[in-house]
Amino acid sequence: MYRRHSLRSLVSALCALLLVGAGACRAQSVFSVSLNTSFLIGNANGPFSLDFQFNDGSGTGDGNNTATLSNFNFGAGAATGTATTTGGASGALTSGIILKDSSFINELYQSFTPGNMLTFDVSLTGNADASQTPDEFSFAIFDGNLAEIPTTGAASAFLIADITPPRISVQTFAGSGTYDAIAAPTITNAASNVPEPALLPMLCAGLISGLLQFRPRKS
Repeated sequence: MYRRHSLRSLVSALCALLLVGAGACRAQSVFSVSLNTSFLIGNANGPFSLDFQFNDGSGTGDGNNTATLSNFNFGAGAATGTATTTGGASGALTSGIILKDSSFINELYQSFTPGNMLTFDVSLTGNADASQTPDEFSFAIFDGNLAEIPTTGAASAFLIADITPPRISVQTFAGSGTYDAIAAPTITNAASNVPEPALLPMLCAGLISGLLQFRPRKS
């Protein structure tokens, strides 16, 4: 009896640790973004800049989430100039970008020469914000006047990701007006590093139930 009780206690403890760990990383999300930028090659409205924002939902700059951007590829194009940053933004298109919601608005933009295709990777942490407004990551493109290229999305963004644990909601939008030839970005390799929340309690309950049915063999 003591041995069975010890096994049940051990499994219960392991399940508790698993569930706590799952809660800590529940909405972590990693995905790749691909945008056909061939329409911008030689466009008279350039030079163009990539703009990334990561805004704090609470408005207090609590710094509880981070957006990490890496592996930028411009096709036949390239990053140019130097990055301009605001708030908790750092890095560059050539080395990678980190945006932390340590201010209400956290932004980085940098000019680039468009190629046929723009690709980059995004990693978002998924901690819940104190307010009802989620932390939000967005990607847009500026024209030569640092005005957003119009899209079908809010604030002329090509991509908006809202952190609403246990999920991160990602939306993409196409260009509009004179830029309607630009299709919405493609999102691939989307992944979450935690199992479905409902599956973990079921798994743990099954393990404990199995132990309760276990009878050690007498020698």
